[in-house]
Amino acid sequence: MKKLFIILNLLVFSACNCVYAAGMVYDPTEYKVDEQVNKIGSVKLPSNNEINNNIQASTRLAQDAVSGQSENFNNALFELDSAQVNIRNELLDYKAKYQEVDTQYQLIKEQRKVLAKQIKTVERRIKDIENSKNHIRKTMI
Repeated sequence: MKKLFIILNLLVFSACNCVYAAGMVYDPTEYKVDEQVNKIGSVKLPSNNEINNNIQASTRLAQDAVSGQSENFNNALFELDSAQVNIRNELLDYKAKYQEVDTQYQLIKEQRKVLAKQIKTVERRIKDIENSKNHIRKTMI
């Protein structure tokens, strides 16, 4: 019962607020339209010459701004192009250094393989000599 009473009060209150507030937006008490219109008087329209002069001045300003901006953009593009060229040159330097290190690495890798084979053959020869010495000792006893 209390819930129903509260809901009905809220609905009535919100409906009343909308009704009372509707007139306030369109008829504010602080703003008098008639007094301000009388104080301002008639409106003076600019002549065609003044309009044309204003249009020409604004187009000149716009063209100057566009030409200045296009010059700035061209300078920025030129700087970006030169930076890109510098970076590409740096990349070529790094690629050349990488290729040099890679060839040295491959050469060292091949030398390492050859030395490993030589070590294995020498170790086999030593092992064969040890085996032959042990065989001779066994035959002597």
